[in-house]
Amino acid sequence: MVNILEIVFFIIFFSIVSIRLYKRRKNVKFEKGLIFEYSQKYVELINNYVENHKKVFKIIGLISLISTPILLLVGPYFIITSLISLRPSVALVLPTVSGYKYPGPIISIPFWYWIISIFLIVLPHESLHALIARSEDIKTKRYGLLYLLLLPIGAFVDIDEVKLKKSKLTSKIKIFSAGSLGNLITALFFFILLILTSQLFSFLIEPIGVKFNNTIKDSPAEKVKLEGIIYAIDNQTIKDVFDLQNFLLNAKPNSTVEIKTSKGTFNLTLEEKNGRPFIGIYGAQTYFVFKWNKEEASPIVISIFSHLFSIFQWILFLSIGVAIANMLPIVPLDGGLIVREALKEFLGNKRGEKISKIISIVFLLLLFASLSLSSIKPLMVS
Repeated sequence: MVNILEIVFFIIFFSIVSIRLYKRRKNVKFEKGLIFEYSQKYVELINNYVENHKKVFKIIGLISLISTPILLLVGPYFIITSLISLRPSVALVLPTVSGYKYPGPIISIPFWYWIISIFLIVLPHESLHALIARSEDIKTKRYGLLYLLLLPIGAFVDIDEVKLKKSKLTSKIKIFSAGSLGNLITALFFFILLILTSQLFSFLIEPIGVKFNNTIKDSPAEKVKLEGIIYAIDNQTIKDVFDLQNFLLNAKPNSTVEIKTSKGTFNLTLEEKNGRPFIGIYGAQTYFVFKWNKEEASPIVISIFSHLFSIFQWILFLSIGVAIANMLPIVPLDGGLIVREALKEFLGNKRGEKISKIISIVFLLLLFASLSLSSIKPLMVS
């Protein structure tokens, strides 16, 4: 079903982006469908901030260095095990409008979740690159936002390449792996936020049953005129839609059940539909009440919590995914840059460069092979 309001906001958003880029056109560069928007103020902020907190970022840089071997192994492990087991573990994630689902190995994420997530994932990633680089005495030259046409897809940071090439291997590793560390820190923050939000929800609101919009014509529910909030079936408490689903999974078609609701007790015989027991209600949803007065919780409050849970889960999921994918040994990903610099350090520039290219090609092919599994067996994401 087309969501007109969502499409209108979608158009308004891109109109605002267009106006912003036009006003900042002196700081905007177009290149092969990509738009680079520069911010000199942020560069100055990064350079000055590190000068005042250099010890803190030296510690973060050390953590980044120590975490590198683990991060380098996680991505290849998932790809190889997915190919061995023939089960998908990677997939593309793209924004969608009005509930449209992409075909093939693509996970659809609501547009507004995408916009919020992309900034909360990319900004910490690129910022930590710049901050750790500055703590290693390498200045940031340019920092800004990256667009595909008018769609925000990330950020970018340009540090002093000449000084970076002359720096020690450990400094390079710290800088390259800092982005993924930033994503993991973001994931940890939103994991904690998700738990706290869940605890707040449980403190304020509780599920006590299942309500439904109406009964289906000629169904068991219609025949007995089922109505009210469902509290129990055959003395089994039904607090939410998951309890109802679990009951139906274990129930048998053609069996008679006793359903207790806020309107009374109803006895009906379950029918069979598509091989499963069938009551005959639609629009089933959990019935929530406020704990302090047992009155039905406002749909607005439930909607707010629902969106918070969803966006926090998406940010958590995508932050971890970006952290892992970014450390794959594929140039120009950070993992590939780390492997290349390490090989050049120990095997010489020419030989190290050659071997790193071979490793990149091998893992790029393995990545595509793993992605192809997602088109056969879709990756499940709740």
